[in-house]
Amino acid sequence: MRIRNFFLPHPKTHQKAHLLSWKAILIYLLLFTSLRFGIGEYAKLQPGVLGVTSNIGQKEVISLTNAQRVAHGLSEVRENEMLDKAAEAKAKNMFAEDYWAHYSPSGKDPWGFIQRAGYKFLYAGENLARNFYTSDEVVDAWMASPSHRDNLLNAKYQEIGIAVVEGVLKGQKTTLVVQEFGTPVESLADATKTPATPPAAEKTISIDNDVLPARNASQSEADGPAEGIANGVPTFGFGTIDPFVTMKSVGLVVLGLLAFLLILDLIIIRTRAVFRVTSRHLPHLAMLGAAASALVSMHPGSIL
Repeated sequence: MRIRNFFLPHPKTHQKAHLLSWKAILIYLLLFTSLRFGIGEYAKLQPGVLGVTSNIGQKEVISLTNAQRVAHGLSEVRENEMLDKAAEAKAKNMFAEDYWAHYSPSGKDPWGFIQRAGYKFLYAGENLARNFYTSDEVVDAWMASPSHRDNLLNAKYQEIGIAVVEGVLKGQKTTLVVQEFGTPVESLADATKTPATPPAAEKTISIDNDVLPARNASQSEADGPAEGIANGVPTFGFGTIDPFVTMKSVGLVVLGLLAFLLILDLIIIRTRAVFRVTSRHLPHLAMLGAAASALVSMHPGSIL
């Protein structure tokens, strides 16, 4: 078997190059799947080596959030230090207990972090994000999700707290963005100018594109102080390998190779004036182009 037959059509039978055969395609898929599995296992063996390096700013997220609110005819939310502390405590607890959810494995709910920070709320809400590269990507993702958008554009909210915290989650280095909204109980008294008994606190969080129903404040869990990041969490440097970029790069290289071989096959077959019944060069190139476009547009970020 000649090496040229891996890249060029057979000179006599005019069969496609071996690298364009169905067997080769199956091998590509197998190798791609193995790489993905291997990355996941390596993350467990070497926590913090793999991960996403982000450039997200707390003030920038607040500014972008307010820009969206103003664009939709709403008032800006002002930053509150207690909500900032609540958001930071929530992010650190997610790293400490190694979970990606609104509720921790130990039963901590979002409202407990807000209350322990000293913030007494009339309304409160939470949005979460991870594995995004920039602040714009975070806010754009929230705006693209109906439930997160409703949270971000809730006219009842007056204040906001943001935490942007790095750590290791599920074996991979990541940046968590926690967004806490709130309206203090005092705002009701300020509005009425008379003593009043506030209604039951209303709470909303965005999860799986559904907003959980409001619960009475008495249903919030009561537990001890929020846990911080455990000692020994790695400090990240330039050695971090982005698994998403790695997978995307490998995928684009394979798709590019297949496209190159298809174009080469088309040119050679036409030069030889050979008609091959099974040849569908243009549809196959279109499929490769669509796959490459989808791969380029993908990002590792996720929201809750």
